[in-house]
Amino acid sequence: MAKKTFNLLCLPSFENIEQMLDRFSFPIKLTKGGFKDLEFIFQDKGVKVLHQGIDLASFSFVWLVFSWKSRDLAYAIKLYLDHSNVHSTYVEKSTSKRSDNMIFALGGIETPNMLFLSRIDIKKSLAKIGKICGYPLIIKDIKGTKGVHSKFITTERELVEKMRKLPRHKRYLFQKYIPNRYDWGVLVVNGTVVAGAKRYHCQGEFRNNVCNGAKEVFVDLEKIPVRIKKMAIKASKLLGLSWSRADIIIDKDTKKPYLLEVNRSPRITSKSSEVEGAYDFLSSQINPAPFVRKRCGVNHFPAREA
Repeated sequence: MAKKTFNLLCLPSFENIEQMLDRFSFPIKLTKGGFKDLEFIFQDKGVKVLHQGIDLASFSFVWLVFSWKSRDLAYAIKLYLDHSNVHSTYVEKSTSKRSDNMIFALGGIETPNMLFLSRIDIKKSLAKIGKICGYPLIIKDIKGTKGVHSKFITTERELVEKMRKLPRHKRYLFQKYIPNRYDWGVLVVNGTVVAGAKRYHCQGEFRNNVCNGAKEVFVDLEKIPVRIKKMAIKASKLLGLSWSRADIIIDKDTKKPYLLEVNRSPRITSKSSEVEGAYDFLSSQINPAPFVRKRCGVNHFPAREA
């Protein structure tokens, strides 16, 4: 019976690694990796991470070497390797849209098809982007907020033109566009839905962000669909959050919900159910006992010291 080959991926590789490998008593097949050669494919409820077209799940061990700038990328890879039962080196937790989407995909939450390329040669990547995302599609900054640097793309030519105008120091993912009339913004506190609103984009705008002109309509808790509540709660739990808002878009044709993202710092709309939700969260986090004293059965804050 042939011996199984030990396949090591060093990602990224560094000088003189062969000298260290020569000390092992068994042969090691080394692949010198680079973050620039990675692809993250989120498609049809599944996910794959490829290095030069090879699935990382096929390696025996992955040595992850990272800096502050690449820590969220290494963390997303680590999540995938753990799920695939591939041993790897320790990585500190660090988040971005790519690591969040890795968690959602591995946790079985439906998201739009997406593609992340570490190195973007846009003209060479057009076929792959079209195959995974189709048109129209959305470009998103992996660490963006409020839809900044997000672009709506209808053709290959437009994709090439708009990519050239985006800041080059940013990192982007490509996402299938879900035709919609509105999305849900669902506030989750300690595993419970406390507020929810439908957000209708304004004419000529593809983003459903209130800051980009969307109309926000709050809905009574009992009228929020159960599957929307369950998706928001599951997303929050997968990320280990006690305070968050899930953005869930509804396909206008199929009525199918897709999780777009989870916001760690959701805005609070004035005089809405979000105010009560924020109170529920903060009151669950603080202990007022040292600051409150009872006098004749009535709570009083201590007098300010002179």
